[in-house]
Amino acid sequence: MKILTYIRERFPIVPVLLFAFGYAGLGTGAWSNNNFSNYRHLIKTIFFFAFIFVFFLFRQRIVDEFKDSSHDLENFPVRPVPRGLITKNQLICLGAVALFLEWLFVYLLGLNALLVYLPVFIYSLLMAKEFFIPDWLNRHFNVYLLSHEIIFIFFGLFFAAVVSKEIFVILNNWIFTLGVLFTAPFSIEIIRKFSPRYDKNGRAVQDTYTTVWGRGAAITILLILALSSGLLLTIIKNSYLPFTLSALISLAALALGKKSDKVMTLAGSLNFLALALLSNLLW
Repeated sequence: MKILTYIRERFPIVPVLLFAFGYAGLGTGAWSNNNFSNYRHLIKTIFFFAFIFVFFLFRQRIVDEFKDSSHDLENFPVRPVPRGLITKNQLICLGAVALFLEWLFVYLLGLNALLVYLPVFIYSLLMAKEFFIPDWLNRHFNVYLLSHEIIFIFFGLFFAAVVSKEIFVILNNWIFTLGVLFTAPFSIEIIRKFSPRYDKNGRAVQDTYTTVWGRGAAITILLILALSSGLLLTIIKNSYLPFTLSALISLAALALGKKSDKVMTLAGSLNFLALALLSNLLW
């Protein structure tokens, strides 16, 4: 029961599943070019990718609990770990289960997937150790962010190896494909930490993008990422529909969400999911 409470508080299932299936759909759709013999094969591949990503994210959540323990104890003592809801030994067990299931779904994609997933896994281990320069990274917020977002490039290459089976060949539009598989989840990262968070004394904690960058800059970067994702997918699929849709969603967000964090995060999420859907519908 305590573990379920922890998951509910620290790993919201519905947003995570939407993100995971959206990114899996984007990965298969952006790389594929009639590579799937039927939609059943396509859907199975998306499901496997999605569950790999879910358990990867859960493993990262567990790692962050250890990395952020002193920060959470000082600023967010009501979170599950600082308040003693769950022990570190229980977290280790949860992390081990997540790791096993992550690699199980990699295996289900095929034996070759085990090899090409290694760069993702190795980079995630470097992230867990903060690239062995934790103090320096913590003093450089933007570099810290970029260093952790680079893993999506490795995920993009993993998708390519499984879907196109031509990972070591320069594919048509490959740089644009890696671009959309980087910018789209980057926008979700900003959405995830968009609204300010406050410590026990009511002060804004410097760990969200609106707090560090300012709301105007955070919105600008979010819109640039959304439009970039739409433009890149337009180039890949040779259709104006992705960029047009991203532009319309961005304009609606600007018109309706100038003072509403919920509108901005909803618009970003809709753009992400719409591009994921279009990437599979536009052959």
